[in-house]
Amino acid sequence: MDTNTPNISSREIARLIDISAVRADSTRQDVEDIIEAAIKHNFICVFPMPGMLPLVFEKLKNHPQTGIGGVVGFPSGAETTTCKLFQAQELKKAGCNEIDMVLNIGKLKSGMLTEVEDEIRQIKAEVSPLPLKVIMEVALLTDEEIKIASTLILRAGADYIKTGTGWAGATTLHHIALIKEMVGDTIRLKVAGGVRTLDTLLEMHRLGVSRFGIGYRSALHIMEECINKEAHE
Repeated sequence: MDTNTPNISSREIARLIDISAVRADSTRQDVEDIIEAAIKHNFICVFPMPGMLPLVFEKLKNHPQTGIGGVVGFPSGAETTTCKLFQAQELKKAGCNEIDMVLNIGKLKSGMLTEVEDEIRQIKAEVSPLPLKVIMEVALLTDEEIKIASTLILRAGADYIKTGTGWAGATTLHHIALIKEMVGDTIRLKVAGGVRTLDTLLEMHRLGVSRFGIGYRSALHIMEECINKEAHE
């Protein structure tokens, strides 16, 4: 572990983690597992696929310290803006505390940048005052496209840049460096995809990542690492 990494408690680590069950095959049991883990460890937010939200609202109704997140345009980002706006409105009305949307990756790669930025602006206006995290899916982008997307997301007024859905591949330190090169600390950064160890999380946190989207097994593994480390200090 990097000796320059500040000591962070397991309680603080938990408040950096959005625990998720957002695969196409995530089952009711998977969602119940992440809810149980969120209650046990006090994770900051739970993210299911939208169809499982009623279960999450019911199970977390007495645990307001854990937020409930909704996903828009997930995982492709290729829906029409009208569809994304309807979904965002539905999630906000249902009671979600945070919204993570996927930008239109195909349009970004096609150079249709005004349309990409305008869509983000519209979604932000729809969900406000809820925080909006915009997913660019770094594993599918070139370095230059990552830089362009970072600038667009910042300019469109989103609250977070998010690196991925977790479906397409892992976020690397190189990806984080590219994003930080463009936006510095002017917008918060959430990493999803490939964060499976405490060392990885701490190194990324040191580089300025303030939230992590992590699946059930990896989140529990990280918490176990952190708690064991504390027990031996």
